[in-house]
Amino acid sequence: MRAPQLSVLLVSWNTREQTRQCLESLAATADPELDYEVVAVDNGSADGSADLLAHQPRVRLIRNERNTGFAAAVNQAYRQATGQLILLLNSDVRFHPGALSRMIDHLRERPEAAGVSPLYLNPDGTFQQHYVRLPSFTATIALVTAWRKLPGFRQALHTFQMRGEDFSRPRRLASGSCMLLRRDVLEPHQVFDETFPIYWNDAVLARRLGQAGHELWMIPDAVVTHSRGASCRLLGPTIRFRHLLGSLVEYLRLTQPRHRLVVFRAALFADHLAKRLCGRPVQLGLTDLRAALRGDVGPLPDGDIRDWVVLFSPTRWSADEHPAVLAQLAPGQRLLFVDPPTRRPRWRSRVTPIGSAAWHAVAPTALPLGDRLPLVNWVNRRIAASALRGWLDRQAGARLLRLDDEQARPVLGRLGEDELLPAGVRPQPLDRSSRG
Repeated sequence: MRAPQLSVLLVSWNTREQTRQCLESLAATADPELDYEVVAVDNGSADGSADLLAHQPRVRLIRNERNTGFAAAVNQAYRQATGQLILLLNSDVRFHPGALSRMIDHLRERPEAAGVSPLYLNPDGTFQQHYVRLPSFTATIALVTAWRKLPGFRQALHTFQMRGEDFSRPRRLASGSCMLLRRDVLEPHQVFDETFPIYWNDAVLARRLGQAGHELWMIPDAVVTHSRGASCRLLGPTIRFRHLLGSLVEYLRLTQPRHRLVVFRAALFADHLAKRLCGRPVQLGLTDLRAALRGDVGPLPDGDIRDWVVLFSPTRWSADEHPAVLAQLAPGQRLLFVDPPTRRPRWRSRVTPIGSAAWHAVAPTALPLGDRLPLVNWVNRRIAASALRGWLDRQAGARLLRLDDEQARPVLGRLGEDELLPAGVRPQPLDRSSRG
């Protein structure tokens, strides 16, 4: 059997609708005479993505029982691919007419080019800067700390992000979200270094290809729409940032002298301490921060990735009265029911499951009489929100905040919520295709 000209490597994790749109746009943009295959790896999705892929033409599906990470899944697909051209494709990418043909033509016209990426647009049609430029050491610190506000660090970050640069012409840039590569520039058994499960693997690939003298290009006349982060948003903030920071530490270990890694860790600890002292929210607790600074990204979530409806109620949970709240949940959602503060101080918090779709949260109460004194209520609610965010940050799924208790307004913005729901209104599932 003759090998196809092109192998498309597609990784899926709970992005069923985006995956469907991606494959439809791929079929529409491909020339009729193009012989291509799609090798898809589903990383244990719970939303029916694997079943969708199993019934798509040209798709060879590999089902993983668990979430192995993006890099490992790409390598898994690559080892099954047979094409001489390899297209790395995220499931949240949609091709515009002619985009794929233009990318293939670019490699035909430029034998020195190892790979090519398209121009990215956001779902609203605006330009999306989503390309790989290897960061300076100063830019890595600015990327993950408040030091970015200082002039030298701000300029380094803007340079890394290529703000204000011209993308109307072909550029020596690339993006792992949609990158067409010649197979002969890749290693025989892997595309990405699996030390970087989610983040920075494309930067490591670009660095390795650049060191070997290979050119990666971006061309503006091949256009795609990219929702950006459709799967990563489901990880939860703590898991997401720990992966970002832990992989960045590994990238610095790979590219920088040892003393700079010491400086980087000191800068992160100083930033963390300053935010704590100023009462600012931090993205990682101390235990997770220490692990990330060792390069330990931690496990990836599996299983349940339903959205959280976080309900602040003026009354405590009642087994007789409040199950009616569960009837208001839409499919694909979970309820976190939060009791109001007690009159007496209580320092321990507790979250317990109630069946398969609801959890009951008893948050700490720092000061007494919060139901009578507005300032005390404000303090108690903020402390409660901080405790609940610590718990939610370790859970996958988006957060929809609903305030049935008007005194709970101090929690706004403290839970990292994706959306504020009107009180008493039945929540509807989020359209994940709109999340960038």
